[in-house]
Amino acid sequence: MKKILENEIIRGVLIALLGVDTFITLCLGSYLFTDYGIGHINVHPFVTGVLIVAGLALFAFIMRSAGHYSGKEEVTPNYFDRVPLEIYLAVDGSIFMGLIGLLVWFIRLIVGFEIIFFLLCGIYLSAIFLCMSIAVRCKSHTLLTNTLLYMTFSGIRNMYRKIKNSVVFYFSNLTFIRQMLMVVAALGAFDLLLYLWFRFEPGVYIIVKLTELGFIALIGARYAVGYQRIRQGTEKIAEGDTNYNIETAGLPKSMAEQAVNLNNINVAVANAVTKQMRSEKLKTELITNVSHDIKTPLTSIINYIDLIKKENVTQQPLADYVEVVSRQSDRLKKLVVDLVEASKASTGNITVNLATTGLKLLLDQAVGEYTEKAENAGLELAINLPEEEMHILTDGRLLWRVFDNLLNNACKYSQPGTRVYINLEKQAEKAIITFKNISKTQLNISPDQLMERFVRGDSSRNTEGSGLGLNIAQSLTEILNGNMSLQIDGDLFKVILAFDVI
Repeated sequence: MKKILENEIIRGVLIALLGVDTFITLCLGSYLFTDYGIGHINVHPFVTGVLIVAGLALFAFIMRSAGHYSGKEEVTPNYFDRVPLEIYLAVDGSIFMGLIGLLVWFIRLIVGFEIIFFLLCGIYLSAIFLCMSIAVRCKSHTLLTNTLLYMTFSGIRNMYRKIKNSVVFYFSNLTFIRQMLMVVAALGAFDLLLYLWFRFEPGVYIIVKLTELGFIALIGARYAVGYQRIRQGTEKIAEGDTNYNIETAGLPKSMAEQAVNLNNINVAVANAVTKQMRSEKLKTELITNVSHDIKTPLTSIINYIDLIKKENVTQQPLADYVEVVSRQSDRLKKLVVDLVEASKASTGNITVNLATTGLKLLLDQAVGEYTEKAENAGLELAINLPEEEMHILTDGRLLWRVFDNLLNNACKYSQPGTRVYINLEKQAEKAIITFKNISKTQLNISPDQLMERFVRGDSSRNTEGSGLGLNIAQSLTEILNGNMSLQIDGDLFKVILAFDVI
């Protein structure tokens, strides 16, 4: 079948057979050629029916083979099939109608049958080629696209798109002020032309002007809605609502692009926060697990060191070695305890028992505990407390831990021979506790960095410490519904705690 369709000789034979079939069918089914010797012939209707069916089959096969050529898989239009349909119809239709006219004229003249036969062949061929060309155009999907009307419309549309894209491109690259100036200038020019056209027809001018104002109002309302959506979305994102999404449907293109950018920023922030939280959780879990794993063997080491001490080892330098191991073991134990406590405080996995607590008494007791240690470090604790007690709702045990960490840091890192100031006062229904001291090392670090875990003001790390004290104090303060902030001014180090007074 495929070879038959692609064979042009066979296609030509089929066209000829269709012509002969059509001619015989017309002759047998009418009395058109009676004067040429055929006469009145009675033909059985079955023969005429068979010829009609055969003609239709040949016509369908020819239409099916149109556009198929040997060695080519797809339908291939020829030169005539690429001519715009209107031009092809005009030329072929003119030939067809001209041949019909000649045929009628020659029949009236009663000329020879040969001339009429050739005219009939021309009429048939012009009709069959037109049908084949239309079949090829339909199969190649060019029946509508290969028309002058479509080409004209497509050209106008493409030109409009190019002009529109150019205007939008240059307009969008202008600043907002220049855009507004261009819009105002365009509206002014339009109003001037409107006035010149309809200055003698005030009724028409008013109608057109009201239409213009309505159109401007609709555009303004659209931009106002877009501005409100973006403003509301920006506020939500600024508040930390990472699930908020600005609706872009119905917004002008520029605002829709801005809304999409804000939504993408919000998604990126949400992903970054999720990733950071996951990372923090993994680090906290790692610290907790490692601390617990170290705690068991460390306890055994400390217990065995205590047993060795009870043996009253006096041999030198063995006694010194035992003392060093004991001291470092205690230091390691405190580090493990600090790690566990920092992990619990940062995750909130800690028991809090809130109760009314006298802040003056608790702070005075904490300072009393560190008086001797401060004197040994060459420091003086200068405490300033109000006359009346100041009560807050807190957990005394955890708040004691905060004071303990801050006083311990002051004793470790203060310049010997200076004072450590501890002040308690009331400001706008807030209890303000201030710790101030002069650092013995240069504080070339920001307060935010100093509040992070494992960060110490002593960058040389000559002093003992884990770098967790301030972080633990901040976490516990937040758990107790308080606020802790650091201030650094040269070598002056200040910690400020704030709690609500009840």
